[in-house]
Amino acid sequence: MNSEFIKILLVEDNPADADLLQEILEESEESQWSLVHVELFKDALHLLKESQFDVVLLDLSLPDKQGLMTVAQTHEAVPDLPIVVLTGFTDKVTGIEALRQGAQDYLIKGKIDSELLLRAIRHGIERVQTLKRLRHSEEQLQRLNEELECRVTEQTEELRQKNQYLQREITQRQRLEEELRNALTKEKELSELKSNIISVVSHEYRTPLATILSSAELLEHYGHKWSQNKRQRHFQRIQNTVHHMTQLISDVLLINKAEAGKLNFKPVPLDLVTFCQELIEELQLTAKTKHQIDFQNLGVCHAVCMDEKLLRQFLTNLLSNAIKYSPGGGKIQFDLIFASDAVTFRIKDSGIGIPQKDQDQLFDAFYRSSNVGTISGTGLGLAIVKKCVERHNGKIRVESEVNVGTTFTVIIPLKNQDVEEKGREGEGERFLLEVIKQI
Repeated sequence: MNSEFIKILLVEDNPADADLLQEILEESEESQWSLVHVELFKDALHLLKESQFDVVLLDLSLPDKQGLMTVAQTHEAVPDLPIVVLTGFTDKVTGIEALRQGAQDYLIKGKIDSELLLRAIRHGIERVQTLKRLRHSEEQLQRLNEELECRVTEQTEELRQKNQYLQREITQRQRLEEELRNALTKEKELSELKSNIISVVSHEYRTPLATILSSAELLEHYGHKWSQNKRQRHFQRIQNTVHHMTQLISDVLLINKAEAGKLNFKPVPLDLVTFCQELIEELQLTAKTKHQIDFQNLGVCHAVCMDEKLLRQFLTNLLSNAIKYSPGGGKIQFDLIFASDAVTFRIKDSGIGIPQKDQDQLFDAFYRSSNVGTISGTGLGLAIVKKCVERHNGKIRVESEVNVGTTFTVIIPLKNQDVEEKGREGEGERFLLEVIKQI
């Protein structure tokens, strides 16, 4: 204390008492101090707002404020400032009540000496500082507890979600054993799955690029020696490869938007029969295969409201898959069925079929059936189909038998105008962007 400078606010309306207190302070050589004296309570409150003090000596009987309310209001104005009450009463009850109202100590006028006054001031300051440190420690402890609880909750939820995902992978892919129950092994499986996805996408980008490069180099060095037909074949190969890459990029961007919950849905009135017929005509022209798409319209046609872009996307994918996975050619049945409350699209082929073990995972991004062999693909098509169908608030199901064929059935309710935007955490978006960056 003797090295500190103490700034004191004295609130006392009796000049004699004020002078006496100043003389008592001057007798002490232990501390350096300065004293500011006011007689009115309102002046004290004003000073406390404008200046910093180390302690306030407060009389309970002032011209503009009487009793213990002076203590309560002072403590409310400056809760961290020690208050030493000055009272002319020897009633201990008043002193104790003053302490309850926020005072740190109380002194009885006429019984104050230098040692008593300085001890009260010193103890008041130390007590307030101790309370501040204690309060700060309690607040810090409370904050740490809240952060810890939040982290525990987040980590528990994260572990729960990871556990659910891994359990689904165990059931669907039949690749994991029952003993894979500890977290380290599960994390290893996730890492391996991610590496496989990156490998598939990387291959699908690099192979077409290699094709374009080789054809371009051949045209550059030998094109002048070739016939027009041979040059045209290489140009056509480059165009087809660019189209394939463009489609692959579109698929990745579309699945990225769908996973991020940003897939736009804009239903408009459509003539479904005409729409389907024109789509089939386009596919027959571009496919250049021996396949025949047999289209039938069942039920009573009526106006529908659908997103034309998403409708084209999922029907094109389903019809293209029916062609691609029926390498022997043949007929593909495409039925459009109208009902009072829904429209059904049914596409049936006689292709290689889908093993039963693969059917539960068929609509997962990057997943491909185990019997596709050398037929090219990324596993994005059916994932996109499902996202487009879900944006129409619809449902899709598959029936398939190996070497017999596959039937996809899509049911779209007619009141699609009521479908609302759904916002989701962009975990899928971040993952796909990470995949693309590593290619």
